[in-house]
Amino acid sequence: MGAVQVNRLPGNRWVRGGLRAVATGFGAGYFPFAPGTAGTLVCLPLWYWTGGSGLRHYLLLAVVLLLSVPAAGEEMAATGRKDPPTVVIDEIAGMLLAVTGTPWGWRHALALFLLFRAFDIFKFGPAAWLDAREGPLYVVADDLVAGACAALAYRGIQWLTG
Repeated sequence: MGAVQVNRLPGNRWVRGGLRAVATGFGAGYFPFAPGTAGTLVCLPLWYWTGGSGLRHYLLLAVVLLLSVPAAGEEMAATGRKDPPTVVIDEIAGMLLAVTGTPWGWRHALALFLLFRAFDIFKFGPAAWLDAREGPLYVVADDLVAGACAALAYRGIQWLTG
């Protein structure tokens, strides 16, 4: 008879605390007003650090995407809310997706920041459908759609303006 294996990782308070720290953008989600905007601002130095493309950017994006759903789920369980305002990892993930392929620059940063916030706040099309669903996957997914829409809109604006 073999030993029974028990997964102790989800019950570990350090893991839960770490996931909550990630979910809140290491405290940005506790900003007293507009925590989503504060979470989006967290992405700007990350974008500057990675340059918007290359191995460093894609690895960071992959890590954020892999951690975002469990982190959001942990914060949701801890607060007992369907979409707590303290969860900003979804904004970080969405903005990182929006800036992918765009080199760092202040004009790019301002335009993509404003476009992402607009798409995140107003929730057009698929983002609205995802936002109406419950669960950590949907909390993150609607911001990923907003990020994709912001990236497409920005590239369209660049094409139109030359």
